[in-house]
Amino acid sequence: MKAMTMVMRSMMVVVLSVFIFSCSDGEDGAIGPAGSQGEQGPAGQDGEDGVNGQDGEPGSSDVIYSSWIPSEFGDSVPEFKEFLIDVPDLTQEIIDKGTILVYARLIPDGISADRFFQLPIAFFGNPGESYYYITGSTGPLKIGVETTDGQDIGTPLLNGDYRYVLIPGGVPAGKSRLIEDYKNMSYEEIATLFNIPE
Repeated sequence: MKAMTMVMRSMMVVVLSVFIFSCSDGEDGAIGPAGSQGEQGPAGQDGEDGVNGQDGEPGSSDVIYSSWIPSEFGDSVPEFKEFLIDVPDLTQEIIDKGTILVYARLIPDGISADRFFQLPIAFFGNPGESYYYITGSTGPLKIGVETTDGQDIGTPLLNGDYRYVLIPGGVPAGKSRLIEDYKNMSYEEIATLFNIPE
């Protein structure tokens, strides 16, 4: 009986060895067809919205601009008129290295769009008018108009509002230009470039 058990065990070892050897040395079979796709898992939950940040101030922090200031031309002399605008942020460094822009806004009537004029500017007509501004290292900005043909100016053509824009020498990256570039741009281009609101 014992001999029978030993023979059975030996035969099983031989059969098992042949089976293992044939599986490891044989060629791989063909790949079977793909199984069906499993069910989609549950969707994840959306996270909570973050807290909104505070809105920034309009415009560029480096550029200084006034509100629109009504003109106050005096009547002291028929051939020229002037008025003053306080510019508390004007510095000698802006005068030396930056750009000062002064604009007049004319509203011809209740229908037409505003029209903007950069000073200095001259109009040749009857009468002719030449507009200018004068700055100093301290004190106000002087805006004036004088006749170009010696006639009495009367009510100046640009008798609307005025605004100044001060651009320091070191403006934000991507906006650095030559002074003459700014002076050759329209008011609308300057307002867009520096995000200046009406």
